[in-house]
Amino acid sequence: MEAEQIVKMLETVLDLKLKPIKDDISDMKQDIRDLSEKFDLLSSEQPSDTLAMLQIINTKLDSIQKDVEFTYLKTSKNELEINRLKTQ
Repeated sequence: MEAEQIVKMLETVLDLKLKPIKDDISDMKQDIRDLSEKFDLLSSEQPSDTLAMLQIINTKLDSIQKDVEFTYLKTSKNELEINRLKTQ
């Protein structure tokens, strides 16, 4: 056998042995691309989700603030009435 034939046979054998590895790497690259696209999609949706959540929190805080103001007014009126009763 000549050197060229040996080299060609080695290349053929190596190609056959490395093909599954190349295919696996190709599949992994595609999976990485898919994951990257999904991540980009999730990160692009995040601001709208965050904004909606902040709006809900803002509404709840407004409600709590009104409750606190009402409680403060009632407490102030009660304290005023108690103070008036004490001074009589």
